Amino acid sequence: MASNKISPLSGMHILITRPVKPASRTAERLAVLGATPYIYPTIFIEPPEDTGQIDAVLSSLQGVYAIVFVSPSAVEMTLKYNINFPEEIKVFSPGPGTAEELNLHGIDNVQIPNKNYDSEGLLELPDLQSEFVTGKRILIFRGNSGRELLVDELNKRGAKVEAIITYTRRGPKKTPPGLLELLKVKKITGVSMMSSSAVRNLVALVPEKDRKDILFSLPVYASHTRIKDTAEELGFINVTETESGDRGLITKLLHCKRI
Repeated sequence: MASNKISPLSGMHILITRPVKPASRTAERLAVLGATPYIYPTIFIEPPEDTGQIDAVLSSLQGVYAIVFVSPSAVEMTLKYNINFPEEIKVFSPGPGTAEELNLHGIDNVQIPNKNYDSEGLLELPDLQSEFVTGKRILIFRGNSGRELLVDELNKRGAKVEAIITYTRRGPKKTPPGLLELLKVKKITGVSMMSSSAVRNLVALVPEKDRKDILFSLPVYASHTRIKDTAEELGFINVTETESGDRGLITKLLHCKRI
């Protein structure tokens, strides 16, 4: 007999702007709950032109105190080399999304901030305080751009920090087929934004004359205060901050659906 049960996110049409691999996972989780996801990545992840630094670092992990992965993409692009990290190396993630990616690669001893899922939160963790990191070798796997706070502060605390570029980010080279048409029919009920670059790149894909009508009025779900601020500065008028990652997005969507 057919079930009459209504899925909790039925009727929600969510535009996902993450890179392809994490976007696919987000889409699957939303679809299970009845939402209709649309994957239009506004960030593409590519290997760096020169992998010499990665090769050199991964071939010599002796004396490493800690490794920090700044994003799920950093995990994906580093661990594709099938490296086994010694158990004594401490592993850090700025939030649950990156920690989940590490778990999927078999790394479970991950430390994440207790509240602020960002560099500031990482720097509050006990094992990254000066008394523990002075003179210690710390590797930070990251993309080709981003904040320098973590590197700068760990250096100030006396650590020997090596920032390794494991991937490069780029925006779409042209507006992907179907995006403007999707926005113009006004089916989208929410846009998931998990980086400030994703916000800026999405805006750049929409002609300036159309942004107010088909883009800036859309509900945006931003996974950090900085992303929320970026969206509002660019012109979005309905921005809601969520907790980090898919869990934060889904929790907020469920809440919004109930009210």
